[in-house]
Amino acid sequence: MTSNRVAVAAVLLLLLFIFGSVGYWFWANFEQEIKEVRSDMSVEARRNPWLAAERLLDRLGMQVESRSGRHYLTTPPDEIGVLFVKDLGAPLPQARQTDLLKWVESGGHLVVSPGRLIDDETNHPLLEYFGIELSSTDIESDDEEDARVIALPGNDEELAVEFDPDRWFLVESDYEYWEAPADDFPNLLIFSWGEGWITFLTDNRYWDNSRIGDSDNALLLARLTADYDKAWLLYSTQMPSLLRLLWQWAPYLIASISVLIILMLWRMTERIGPRRFLAYSQRRNLLEHLKAASEYAWRTDPATGLLEGARRQVEKRWLASHPLLLRLEPPARCQWLAERTGLTPQSIEQALYGREGESGQLIKTTVNLQRLLSALHPQTKKR
Repeated sequence: MTSNRVAVAAVLLLLLFIFGSVGYWFWANFEQEIKEVRSDMSVEARRNPWLAAERLLDRLGMQVESRSGRHYLTTPPDEIGVLFVKDLGAPLPQARQTDLLKWVESGGHLVVSPGRLIDDETNHPLLEYFGIELSSTDIESDDEEDARVIALPGNDEELAVEFDPDRWFLVESDYEYWEAPADDFPNLLIFSWGEGWITFLTDNRYWDNSRIGDSDNALLLARLTADYDKAWLLYSTQMPSLLRLLWQWAPYLIASISVLIILMLWRMTERIGPRRFLAYSQRRNLLEHLKAASEYAWRTDPATGLLEGARRQVEKRWLASHPLLLRLEPPARCQWLAERTGLTPQSIEQALYGREGESGQLIKTTVNLQRLLSALHPQTKKR
């Protein structure tokens, strides 16, 4: 008993030594390395240009929601937070604009950009309400990629943000506002409105997925949301497609209709009712085929269907056996055959060249054709 325990202990010590040696060798020869591998932009990132901004605010501890459409412009959120609008888009009805300003007045923060400019386009009503006009130049600037230094109200921290240098605001407003940079070409305007704020930006391309990590672009986003716990990123004000709206508001209906269509298509492939069998499901033999063909010929044209073929065969065999018949006319040919067969020339002429007659005449003609064939081959007669 003692020897067994010693053996088991020795085996365990040996296994422990082996595993320990392998672990030490692995630890001494391998090391953990973190490597960054760039991949193609995901489908979600291609759809949402502010996906990186959403992830940033989420890491800062905020509740973030990204969406498209004009829902939050026409119907502001029920909660207080920061609403970022990438492009104001088409003008809002007066009642909707009033509701949006009431949401700001109750403590919300609206951060908007007019978006792209179109020739001969009137100014957006929201900008006109605050006496703002967006101006731009068609001359390309050499310092297009240079960041502009700005400072937010109540904070002396300077931020380098990559605003578009070819766009700026012209302001003739009766309301108090903060502008940055503090020169004649501001890119950022902040209006105090009730308990909230409205921030106008000439552009917001620096928050896109490919540029938010440059300069202090991300820091500006963080500073504008510092006093709030929730943010909404409206990355597109274009109305979504009807199918997308249906899937968003009635997904169970779309799923049910899809399943119903699949079941209908599957049902259409199935037969309805008992299987139909043909009267003649088996193949006929040769005799049945000949019988059916002869019956059809008899019903349609007895003379043409039965006599003509027999006449041609009998005459063809006599001409092949006696080529001199080729030089004779039909009357002389019938006379020559009558001398050698025992039939009258009239019977032979009626059998070979006669016209269609009654059923009795047809039978008689058939018998004469058989006699002519037997006279050509007398050895075929029965003995």
